[in-house]
Amino acid sequence: MNFKTAFRSVIKLCLLLLLPLITTQCAARKTPELPRDILGISLGMNKDDAVRQLNQISKFENAEGKSGELWRLNNDPRFSHLAVGFDKENKVRYVTALVDKATVKERVRFSSIGDLTAAKKEVLEPHHRYIWQVPASGENSAYFVILNGSDADFLSIYSLSSVAKAEESKE
Repeated sequence: MNFKTAFRSVIKLCLLLLLPLITTQCAARKTPELPRDILGISLGMNKDDAVRQLNQISKFENAEGKSGELWRLNNDPRFSHLAVGFDKENKVRYVTALVDKATVKERVRFSSIGDLTAAKKEVLEPHHRYIWQVPASGENSAYFVILNGSDADFLSIYSLSSVAKAEESKE
């Protein structure tokens, strides 16, 4: 056996030994799931539970029409307000975190929420928007994750929104 043949055999053996490690590391880097809640407020949560959570982290500021509310967050370093909307069954239909750029202590990168390459991207400089439609799975309904910002890297509006059912869209 010459040196070239021996070297190739050693390389093949190393690759065979490293293959499980490489595939495990690739699987571990799988894109994380998109969030199902913002600050403990999740889509489909009943209004009483949502208000209980909101009272712990914020102060009610005002009502937005019949089914929406605006809450000022107490001490969140990333967001200043949460807007929460409820459907006819008093379930959370949307939750939106808002950034007050004058008071924010920590900026949130678009990429920290989800894989931007998997999102629908809409850019009208200087405005950036990323939208994911998350399909239903198990007991979880389909929903949208929507990020907006006037900066290429950092968001200023972060929303989770239920996907309207056909009967709701006709009303």
